[in-house]
Amino acid sequence: MLFPIARAFFLVLPVLVACSGKVDVDQTSTGTGGGQGGSGGAGGSGDCPAEPPVAGAPCDVPANQPCTFGKCCPDIFTCEAGSWVETLVACEPPLPCPASPPLDGAACAGPCGQTTPCTYTCEEGGASFTVTCGDDNLWHSDMPTLCQGAMTCGDMLQCLEGYVCVTKQAFGATYECAPDPCGPEPLACACAGAICGDGFACIQASGKEVLCECPACK
Repeated sequence: MLFPIARAFFLVLPVLVACSGKVDVDQTSTGTGGGQGGSGGAGGSGDCPAEPPVAGAPCDVPANQPCTFGKCCPDIFTCEAGSWVETLVACEPPLPCPASPPLDGAACAGPCGQTTPCTYTCEEGGASFTVTCGDDNLWHSDMPTLCQGAMTCGDMLQCLEGYVCVTKQAFGATYECAPDPCGPEPLACACAGAICGDGFACIQASGKEVLCECPACK
């Protein structure tokens, strides 16, 4: 059984400013958790602090100069009437780790939209390997070769030994890996049709591949 290990999560806060994933704030000069912001302007002369301030604490930063801390779901503070005010940000949780290992170089939702890194094993009790969703929106594996006995499924996944590649064709094609429903007998639609799911019919099943189509989508 394959168990992806998700090592990151986000807490969704009450919505005052809606966002999804990485947040870009339109501002003249902004501090971050790793550096200083700009200074000057009406209403204050200070810089954004290096660390998130405490709401209600005194401040001396221009009111039109928001200070953000964090990359993906940031804390945003503004200085109003001499005190720090925090703007709560509601962010969509990142996508979970794929159930099957993504291929090295396959597209991902970026480190703000995808739980990353993700850890997998080629076989139960075997050595683990890690796949990370990078800033280039691509998966990067510390084991770029396929696991022994695995097969490529579409251009996104590798299906491990004991799994088959399921292609679902509707208005486009999607791919997923599923446990072989026919083993140890040869793969056939008679025993593999159920893995196509509701609204799909098994058109072809052989080797380690199952092709499903949506009759109503034609």
